[in-house]
Amino acid sequence: MAGNRRQFIADAVDLLEAPLGELGYELLDVRLFQGGGRLTLRFYLDTADGITIDECAKASRTVAMLIEESTLVGDAYVIEVTSPGIRRPLRTRAHFEAAKGQDIILKFEVVRGTKKLKGRLQDVTDEGLTIVADAAEDVEADEAVRVVGYAEIIEANLDPEFDVQALINADRRRRKDEKKLAREQRRDQRHQSGK
Repeated sequence: MAGNRRQFIADAVDLLEAPLGELGYELLDVRLFQGGGRLTLRFYLDTADGITIDECAKASRTVAMLIEESTLVGDAYVIEVTSPGIRRPLRTRAHFEAAKGQDIILKFEVVRGTKKLKGRLQDVTDEGLTIVADAAEDVEADEAVRVVGYAEIIEANLDPEFDVQALINADRRRRKDEKKLAREQRRDQRHQSGK
């Protein structure tokens, strides 16, 4: 297993994509993590309407059964089935097409190892992805716009820009509005029962 991660991921996608698709799930990506003497196989799934915890549990049983019946994994392993979250994984050309114009994080192969690049996905072509590096990235001027071929890509994710404090404030406002509405409803009920 440790030999070729890419081949394992390709084999896992081949094994699982159609059966999960028949159940209404889209297999977005497969990621591998080694630690604690075992392998973690993480499967990112989604549906047309988003995926619930119950759907992840149902899909997990299908994934576990198919992996167990296959010869893909010989070592001790753990299966995780999860939603894509806000940092949605990108694997297929269709995923990249849908993400065009958005910020992404890309891990890819270079001559001596791997490299991570954050930037805006400018274009998706037959040759690969054109990324405009984030201004905060430590890149040379001639690397500010980079084309990365599909064969070089190890993993990719959306990198949405969001303001954590704005999310906290919006949640506080929502809870405050809900409490206010509940008070008004109680007051109206008391007023109506007093008539």
